[in-house]
Amino acid sequence: MSKGTMTEVLIEGVREHRAVQAWLQVQSDPWEPGSLEVLQRRRYSTVYRLSQAEQDAARVIAKRCRTATARIEYTIYKTILPLTGLPALHCYGVVEESEGEFCWLFLEDAAGVRYSPQLSQHRELAACWLAKTQLAAASTGLEACLPARELDHYLGLLRGSRNTLLYHLAGSALPVEDGTVFRRVAAHIDLIESLWKEIERICDLVPRTLVHGDFVNKNLRIRETATSPALLVFDWEFAGWGVPAADLAQFTDRAASPDLSLYWSTLNREHAGLDLRGIQAVAACGNLLRLVDQVSWATTGQESVPPEHLVKAAALLRSYEASIVGALNTFQRSRT
Repeated sequence: MSKGTMTEVLIEGVREHRAVQAWLQVQSDPWEPGSLEVLQRRRYSTVYRLSQAEQDAARVIAKRCRTATARIEYTIYKTILPLTGLPALHCYGVVEESEGEFCWLFLEDAAGVRYSPQLSQHRELAACWLAKTQLAAASTGLEACLPARELDHYLGLLRGSRNTLLYHLAGSALPVEDGTVFRRVAAHIDLIESLWKEIERICDLVPRTLVHGDFVNKNLRIRETATSPALLVFDWEFAGWGVPAADLAQFTDRAASPDLSLYWSTLNREHAGLDLRGIQAVAACGNLLRLVDQVSWATTGQESVPPEHLVKAAALLRSYEASIVGALNTFQRSRT
């Protein structure tokens, strides 16, 4: 949740809530929650925290999302992450709703310290986790079970966003300031697309693998273990299989910004043809792909809405513009 958002907590009638009813189906002897907290609401998913009534008692995360998404996340938690040998959140199971379109996914609560890309030890943890997870994923043969995250996916998002922006610019009712930001972002999109052949060439340097798709600080926690700190990674809603560039993005839009030198040295144990300069260039592409995702999330569903309903989208695009310019400059430097 964003700062300033009021936490929504239910303490009466908890047992009747559909999240709790689904949780009671997961295990033969589950504990019964005493409270329910809304953590996040998205267009097609809602995340709750279920807690026992006693202080410092057990807590579990209940995520209601589309069935296809739940199955992908379940596969990652139950099949891929255990192969890494790294600590991971426990997945309790999945409960499908009677209509079949949505599922409930139940996970261990990711208690721990929030991740900060400003801390070098956090970035090192992210680098090791990312490289080891990608190496483990390569042996699973699950490519066909995951959504495609090749560059064609991002190019489709980019073009879809531009179509939305141009549709509204073709009208005459946009406020001047919103029209200005729409026009500038559309021009940035044109520039990114003009670089696409070069982006493809650079991204061909790295093997295709598991992609988290939203590898940012809000989806990471640091937990102390008996031997050393461990990175816990969650919210695989946008995961897939393809080019890992976006997960390597550096210091843009809350990106985890994994230590690229450590990532390269870990991955290089099985991919000796890689070099650090190439990884840095892929990460520069990742900055652009991360922002393509962000612009797409801001414009999806806004294709035909009235101008007065575009205030939030315009504000988001305005906030992304400096990052887009910075990412383009970083990309240009990486080519020299």
